[in-house]
Amino acid sequence: MSNLQLSVSEFGGHSAGKPGQIHSRSRQSARRCYCRSTGQANGVHDRQSNLKAVVIGAGFAGLSTAAGLSRQFSRVTLLDRDCISDPEQQPENGSSADWHQYYEGEVRRRKGVSQYKQPHIMLQKGLHLIEQQFPGYMQALSNAGALPVDHLTDMIFADWGQEKGPGGQYNNTDFRALAGSRHLYETVLRKFVLDVANVQVETDAAVNGLLFDASRERVTGVHLKNGRTVEADLVVDASGKQSNVSKWLEQLGHAPPDTISVASGLRYTYRMYEMTDDPQRDWTIAVCMDHPEYNRTAVVIPIETNKWLVNLSGYPGHHCPTDEEGFLEWAGNLPSPTIHDTLVKAKPVSPISSYSKTDNFRRLFEKTPPPSGLCVIGDAACYFNPINGQGMTVGLMGSHLLSECIQESLASAGDSKEQQQAALDTLPTVFHTKLGALVEYPWAVSTGPDAAKPDAVVKMPKQGKSLVRDLMSQYFVALAQARFHDDHLWMKLTAVGHMLASPATLFGPDVVARLLWFTLTKRLKVAPTRDAAQGTTAAGHADAAAMASKQASH
Repeated sequence: MSNLQLSVSEFGGHSAGKPGQIHSRSRQSARRCYCRSTGQANGVHDRQSNLKAVVIGAGFAGLSTAAGLSRQFSRVTLLDRDCISDPEQQPENGSSADWHQYYEGEVRRRKGVSQYKQPHIMLQKGLHLIEQQFPGYMQALSNAGALPVDHLTDMIFADWGQEKGPGGQYNNTDFRALAGSRHLYETVLRKFVLDVANVQVETDAAVNGLLFDASRERVTGVHLKNGRTVEADLVVDASGKQSNVSKWLEQLGHAPPDTISVASGLRYTYRMYEMTDDPQRDWTIAVCMDHPEYNRTAVVIPIETNKWLVNLSGYPGHHCPTDEEGFLEWAGNLPSPTIHDTLVKAKPVSPISSYSKTDNFRRLFEKTPPPSGLCVIGDAACYFNPINGQGMTVGLMGSHLLSECIQESLASAGDSKEQQQAALDTLPTVFHTKLGALVEYPWAVSTGPDAAKPDAVVKMPKQGKSLVRDLMSQYFVALAQARFHDDHLWMKLTAVGHMLASPATLFGPDVVARLLWFTLTKRLKVAPTRDAAQGTTAAGHADAAAMASKQASH
């Protein structure tokens, strides 16, 4: 596909841009298509109730949740505060500047997603979940211009004083993916959700409160900013980082959950470039980190129309400047010259921008569940430092978990609406207990290194000193280096990083034996000591592994 020749159908043409507009599809064929996509042949559904649901927020978690609930609720209303544009308005032909102007316009429309224009990585687990829910999503994404990548063989990765180029001996197709902007991922998914017959999407529909029953013990719908109300038997808040759910609960006399947070001061500095036509370049994605210090990270990600999104991130004292000279000088001081040398040859097509909302935040609903009729999902429940690329995937995992919990609750319910409502009374407690366990691993990966930074603001119980934790951190320091010499270790770590495998697999005999060999032969450049592990990604992986081990023992 040539640059900018993206057809309406490829981008998922539908009308979703007029303020207050309602969008739905009523074709029976669309319903059958969705049922097949969830493994239900010939239009046979999971048991569908007589109930109605409202989902707040049409990001990844909200879109997936709305589609999942459509199997169990007679009607699902998906509300989004933004006036989401009509993809038919995108330029089908034109210059790079035309496309960038269109892209920036889309970013401005998505005010509810603060990090909409930053580089995004969809972990393989997330892509697999969407494809499982909507077979054909990957093909539609490709048709819309997403670029094929393989996270094992198409990446150049520099860290711990070493660099691994593309290639390797792998017999694994699990890491073949498609790279694109957040806008492309979301727009294509939205098209699939609009094809679900009993999902109604309302844009420019900001929610400013919850409806309760007379006893104020059950949520019965939402108040909209425009004065309307929408009644529902279940409300799911997927409104992201800007969620006001704690305030809404407090206003109605319900105790909001306790929160924990870690703010490290990491700042993104990013820019969009035209890809260079370089026959010598054999990589698709470039990553450079500076362990053992772990103060700077640089990423080059391809997106549609042959652009690169370049992100240069640094912790306090190492922030990348936003002027032209400083931006390139910062890139030139990275441990590997690959990214700098690429940028000086590439043509920038956007200004240099920065982004500082990189803290980790979590509402502990597993300890203080919401009232009946309300569940909270995605970034509204827990969000992470986006440098780890976990947010979209964890949101999708949460939406699938919610559908499973609802199906279990309704399985033995009667046919009346009252019986079905009663069956969902304990849903918030059951769901949030399981969601709390689900997010523990990505939370530990993200907060471990951030909490150890000297300028970090940590509002959660601190990890006490532990010999086991120290040894586990040192284990990951060694493993992070040994993978550069062993394709098997590289594949194992990549699988865990993409949430396709449990961190427990990194302690299997195949991994331990290989790691022991590299350690004994002193091929490691940095000794695996406590000092080398402090404040690095090894600390996060150690916490995550300990958490996984603890959960397994229970």
